[in-house]
Amino acid sequence: MNAPNAETIWLTFGRFKQEEATSLLRSSSDAQNATTHSENTAKHCAFKGEILTVAVKLRERGYSQAYLSTMIRALLEISRNVNLHNPSEVSLYIAREKVKDSFKANLCDFYKHYADYCGIHFIKPKYRRDHKLPYVPTREELNIIISHASKKYALIL
Repeated sequence: MNAPNAETIWLTFGRFKQEEATSLLRSSSDAQNATTHSENTAKHCAFKGEILTVAVKLRERGYSQAYLSTMIRALLEISRNVNLHNPSEVSLYIAREKVKDSFKANLCDFYKHYADYCGIHFIKPKYRRDHKLPYVPTREELNIIISHASKKYALIL
């Protein structure tokens, strides 16, 4: 079996656009702004190939595409800020993020997949996952909804 290339990986995860990849010809006005553009772009991610390879391996194991695309985005964001081959930097970065603990737990899960693939020893910190209760409307709110609904949906409600 051939190793997947970047094009097939991005096609798998719905982010690759063939027309952008083939339009490498630039106009003279683009050349004038080349220095400004290069200064304003995000720095190159050295870990992108490894992250995509991990995603392909997890896809083969049955992980959903939604989970994998979230994992790719999260790992790319972490890699823009810290070195992914240093688990203590990653743990510290995740701990300092101003997000809910349940998302921090997800970030640790994502990084654990990456660390296992790369042979990096990573001990996941324990974050408590918050489980939100569903919103239950009061009787008055239900009556308002029913009164504004069509006959079909009022009968269901």
